Amino acid sequence: MNEDHADAVRLYATRLLAQRDGAWRICGLDPAGADLAFGDDTARLDFPARVTTSSELRQMLVRLAHEARTRAP
Repeated sequence: MNEDHADAVRLYATRLLAQRDGAWRICGLDPAGADLAFGDDTARLDFPARVTTSSELRQMLVRLAHEARTRAP
């Protein structure tokens, strides 16, 4: 995710979480959300619903990327 979809991770941080722009990375995942990091900054992206399978996780990340792309900067 971090290498292939770095743009989506950046958008999660900047548009969904109002964090500063930069090379954000996902550093942790659990059924309730994702932990993001950029330098010394960290942020928590809570999922709107729990995910319990890899398929659900993929669908959630795609959904959130779409939401982030449609949200104004």
